[in-house]
Amino acid sequence: MTSKYQEIMTAIVEQIESGILKKGDKIPSIRALSQTYHCSKDTVQRALLELKFKNYIYAVNKSGYYVLEGKSQKEEPLNLSLTEYNNMAYEDFTTCLTETLVNRENYLFNYYYQQQGLQELILSLKNYLEKGAIYAKENDILVTSGTQQALYILSQVSFPNKKTTILLEQPTYHRMIDLVTSQNLPYQTIERDFNGIDLTALERLFKTQDIKFFYTISRFSNPLGLSYTAVEKQKIVELAQKYDVYIIEDDYMGDFTKSTDLPLHYYDTSGHVIYLKSFSMTIFPALRLGTIVLPQPLMQTFLEYKKMIDYDTNLIMQKALSLYLDSGMFEKNLNYLSQVFHEQVAKTTVLLSQFPNIQHYSASLQHLLIELPQDRHLGELKFTNKINYLENSYLTTPQKRFIQIPNDIHLSETLNIIAK
Repeated sequence: MTSKYQEIMTAIVEQIESGILKKGDKIPSIRALSQTYHCSKDTVQRALLELKFKNYIYAVNKSGYYVLEGKSQKEEPLNLSLTEYNNMAYEDFTTCLTETLVNRENYLFNYYYQQQGLQELILSLKNYLEKGAIYAKENDILVTSGTQQALYILSQVSFPNKKTTILLEQPTYHRMIDLVTSQNLPYQTIERDFNGIDLTALERLFKTQDIKFFYTISRFSNPLGLSYTAVEKQKIVELAQKYDVYIIEDDYMGDFTKSTDLPLHYYDTSGHVIYLKSFSMTIFPALRLGTIVLPQPLMQTFLEYKKMIDYDTNLIMQKALSLYLDSGMFEKNLNYLSQVFHEQVAKTTVLLSQFPNIQHYSASLQHLLIELPQDRHLGELKFTNKINYLENSYLTTPQKRFIQIPNDIHLSETLNIIAK
């Protein structure tokens, strides 16, 4: 005999699958469902929580439950293009944004001072980070207006180690280079390539130089798409503790890594790793929200500086992101995007197997990056203007040459030019 809560679940699922209930439609209230099915409110709540767990519906605080994915979305093929994914993520986030505005929370009409971030989002981020092996207390997590704001503040404030020089891996994120050079901040570099990082050289820098922090993209680095090995991660964290150097771990692509590929933060037991995360890649670039896991000795100094830049990071967007994370929309859409990413990598790997003299490369959602064979030089190659050359500049060392090839051009033709 079917129980009442199963009867409720079956009825709602059938309405979603048949298209009667569409994405964003509101589910009848708990009271209405209890009256319709002649059962207790607890029974209805149990059914709705089970449907939420199975990603059929999502909850909006003080409003009720809504359909997460309608019939048309479930029939959508999984082999989405990046543009199709962006459209889907945009539509889902718009739903969360609409719900945020409809509820008319008090903070929309009053000044709301909470520099650390909206408490609801802090809790959502804590749960989200734990799934990626980032274990932090709520009071260690804060929200910024994108990671660039966080990096700027970290470059300005004094650290407990009282050091001043910034160490950057080379090549690195171009805006980090712009940040230190535009402010005439003292910095040094250490090379990181497809052979990894020289840990002996890193220790020498940590030991002999006045290193405030080491900025590194531990997984799928920008622009080379490199990831540290587990041995490298553990050694870097060990050296940071030994020589009292902080590490800023920028993990903008961490959502695409394997569960066994752990972040630097996971290995940190001394509070020397500052974990930085943005949602530009997994949602859309215009969402200027970032999160940072900060050691407590830095928290107050960071917040005082942040207060001079903005009173509160956009609260409406914070609320919408919290709903997006809690509802299951983020996880659902990330699964689609991960499939796009891994299919792109697999396709590129097969293609490159035809060019044995191209040994070092990395594939991402936007482009394929290739290290030129030793007998090839950029000056000899004739490409379309869509190819971005990474030559003797702040991105690479003079001994290396890399080319970024956008995924939307004919890769085979370009690879023939490089490898012939």
